[in-house]
Amino acid sequence: MKNRFYTLTEVCDSLHISIPYLKGLIKKGKVKAILSSKNYLISEFEYLKLIEAMEVKHNEK
Repeated sequence: MKNRFYTLTEVCDSLHISIPYLKGLIKKGKVKAILSSKNYLISEFEYLKLIEAMEVKHNEK
């Protein structure tokens, strides 16, 4: 099974968030990323976890 990795630009473009915001999440440890040369790479698993964490929660009554 091959792991797919995304650049910060790809993640930010698809989720409509800024690169500094995503870097802040990485530095706080909320998103795991690999530093390759001067670029961060985010695994597909971490990308999917981030999407799930960003989902809007509805109050159920």
